[in-house]
Amino acid sequence: MAMPKHRGPGATRHDTDVVRHEGIGCVMTPGARTSSIRNAGGQPGGPSDIGAARAVRGSALGVRFKIEYGVGAMANGLVTAGLAFFLLFYLTAVCGLSGSLAGTAQLIALLVDAVADPVIGLASDRIRSRLGRRLPFMMISILPFAGSFALLFSIPRSLAGSWLFLYVTACLILSRLSLSGFVLPFTAVGAEVTDEYRERASVVAYRLTFDHAGALCAFILGLGVFMSGPSGLLARGNYLPFGWVCAAIVLLTGLIAGRAVRRVLPRLHSPPPSADRFLASIFREAKELSRNRSFLLLFGTIVVYFLAYSISAALTLYAGRYFWKLDTLAIQLILISATLGPLLGVPISAIALRFVEKRAMTITAYFAIALFQLWPPLLQLYGPITLSPAIAAVVLVVNGVLAGTAIMVAGIGFQSMLADTADEHEWLFGVRREGLFFSGLTLGYKAAAGIGGLIAGVALDAIDFPTDLGAKGAALPIPGNVIAKLALIAGPLPAAFSAIAPLFLLGYSLSQKKHAQIVAALDKDRRLPKGTERSKP
Repeated sequence: MAMPKHRGPGATRHDTDVVRHEGIGCVMTPGARTSSIRNAGGQPGGPSDIGAARAVRGSALGVRFKIEYGVGAMANGLVTAGLAFFLLFYLTAVCGLSGSLAGTAQLIALLVDAVADPVIGLASDRIRSRLGRRLPFMMISILPFAGSFALLFSIPRSLAGSWLFLYVTACLILSRLSLSGFVLPFTAVGAEVTDEYRERASVVAYRLTFDHAGALCAFILGLGVFMSGPSGLLARGNYLPFGWVCAAIVLLTGLIAGRAVRRVLPRLHSPPPSADRFLASIFREAKELSRNRSFLLLFGTIVVYFLAYSISAALTLYAGRYFWKLDTLAIQLILISATLGPLLGVPISAIALRFVEKRAMTITAYFAIALFQLWPPLLQLYGPITLSPAIAAVVLVVNGVLAGTAIMVAGIGFQSMLADTADEHEWLFGVRREGLFFSGLTLGYKAAAGIGGLIAGVALDAIDFPTDLGAKGAALPIPGNVIAKLALIAGPLPAAFSAIAPLFLLGYSLSQKKHAQIVAALDKDRRLPKGTERSKP
């Protein structure tokens, strides 16, 4: 299979010459064949050092690293679940903010963060420090990441109207920016710590498993501990300890992941040399991303899917309580069931990847997600029988396990495809940009999540669903036609977006064979002497 073209025939080896020595990544630039860069024997770094570094990244990662690194994803999973599933209900039903204003606050924060993400991603690609280029961002961000989540669920009772809106917006901006400061470099580490096709899928599987564990933790703490009972979801005082306990877990898991990343610094790539000014390079490298077809297809997929996810997650508590008429325990079990996806998703994806490409596996999983979102509310509304709350709970738990499995399989396939695309990008443009890659996709995800949250909030107002239910009383009657409309915006609407998302992947062509050719070519290219013109593919 022909290799993709890259950078033109006049490109030279010095653009991507990465040298490793005693655990420190160093970049060799023209005219800077530095004597300060030494290998383990004290000699200037050379092709043998590059080969040794490649061999390290080609070796298997230990289970201990995968566990400790994966634990960091608990922070992301916990916060993401807390914001996605609890925040809209807390702000509207408990604190009295309108659905439109709650959605607008989330959209503003996510758009601010979306603009900042490329800056954070590129900075983590380029920074030079004794702790590497990823770890400093993770450690600086973890404290505000945890604290802002706690503050968001500790809204003073005295705040209302515009002041409530401003407080929520400020906390959300801080939360989203610090989340990016931790998650973007953390995720980029998983893409560059190994060059092996299946090993990357394994790293992603561990990370997503702990991400699900973080979501599980949020559901258990929220619905099983602090908000349990018939009126627990509407009691304002229950949310404060929930926020601070979650914040402590975020801080602890983030520090564990930071220690794991520090141990594998020798495996990580060094920042490439660049004479560009920082801001100028953002636009240049954003242009590079726009020329990478594989990246654009992944970008389209993640944008549309997270529109679906954010709408569904924001309305889950509403649908469970008011359409399905479930108690808090049943809602908790349904949410927990979706987090059990790794139990089936990890082995299914491992087996599937032996026989099919990542693309085929991922497309199938996305269509399955759409199906699991679609059929339960349609059956309840238009089916021959009406499920009682007890039977509905059982059906939804089983459906949740299947949906969680599909989400896990799709996540493993998608994120490992993204890591493979980072290798393709290096071949095309001569630089590694994992941070910019993940920040670019995160930009799309957050913009979509913000728009999805806004759609959910506006939809609640459009169907005249009441707000401030905590003050009005849990027994407030809600018209049947409003409940039916709630089911449609909570199920079929996000299912439509989930079904559209995988259509982008039909054009993705980076197969396992093609990826292996790219990795081999990059390894060969790194061994070329300085100033040597890279051969045409």
